[in-house]
Amino acid sequence: MGMNFLIYDNGFEENTIIGHHDKQIKQILINQLKDNDSFMDSTWITVRDANFKEFIDKVKKDSNRIISYSGPDWNNLYGPPHERHTFSSEWGLLNECNVLHIGNTLGEYYFSFWVDFVYKNLNSYQNFDPYNLQTPLKHFMCLNRKPHRPRVELVNTLLNKGLHGYGHVSLGGDNVISLPLDIKNKEGDSSVAGEVGITNDINSLGHEDNWNSHFLNVVTETTVYTDVFITEKTLKPIIGKRPFVILGDKNIYRLLKDWGIDTFDDLFGTGYENPDYEKRIEWVVSVIENLVALDENHLSKTLMELKPRLEHNYNTFLKIAKENREKLYHLLDK
Repeated sequence: MGMNFLIYDNGFEENTIIGHHDKQIKQILINQLKDNDSFMDSTWITVRDANFKEFIDKVKKDSNRIISYSGPDWNNLYGPPHERHTFSSEWGLLNECNVLHIGNTLGEYYFSFWVDFVYKNLNSYQNFDPYNLQTPLKHFMCLNRKPHRPRVELVNTLLNKGLHGYGHVSLGGDNVISLPLDIKNKEGDSSVAGEVGITNDINSLGHEDNWNSHFLNVVTETTVYTDVFITEKTLKPIIGKRPFVILGDKNIYRLLKDWGIDTFDDLFGTGYENPDYEKRIEWVVSVIENLVALDENHLSKTLMELKPRLEHNYNTFLKIAKENREKLYHLLDK
């Protein structure tokens, strides 16, 4: 590697559990840079930052290639279609350059920060037996911290239809819906800005009594708009051995299937294929509506019958996590 490269990094603080792990990953990537490559963490780029403008000017002057990395956050090249794109000005400048997207972009340069993070912290997710079921067994769990629009729409639908009582449901924001029993994750909370009334539980399955008293894990991912973004939210039911449905971006199930993860299509259908996220919300709600018709004995019996498939998913995650880490060391070799 030559020494003629530029770096722009306005990512997570290094003294947090997310930032510390991210720093290690970025150093591995930076060590792979070629002459005249530039490296950019795209998490919080802003034209208001003089360093960002200087970075772009130098890249253009030297005709550098920008290695644009998205790790703990999604590739913010994409924005919600119904809202002003927060980073539109920044990407207007960047698109004038030669940009290679790595991290949360489907294709040969895909790498998952969160798969690597969860794998490294695996023990913290495994401090109890997930098959030690407790009663009453709730039909589902749907935990939401930040009140992103799709999450609010889903939770409001559950409330309006009277389905929330069948599950463990939470939602942060102005009108916080919290769990009667919960943990406080100080490491996770210190990694993020803003208080929404719900702990940022990124490195555990939460309170054992909650986890072991639910059947279906309803995952509401960080975004539904980007190319692909899988976080610890999707990985928790895989590690915690629960069937799941996911409200996420359009490619999340495609990636899981490519990995060999069982997505329980025979039980819950394929409503995730609809390109309209509001239709995907309707699908999630319909799955829950069908589920609440079943009694507790049926749920616990079904969960035990699913055990081989749940164990398959767990073991597949371990395999994928190792491959993900190995790929990191050679991501820019191409």
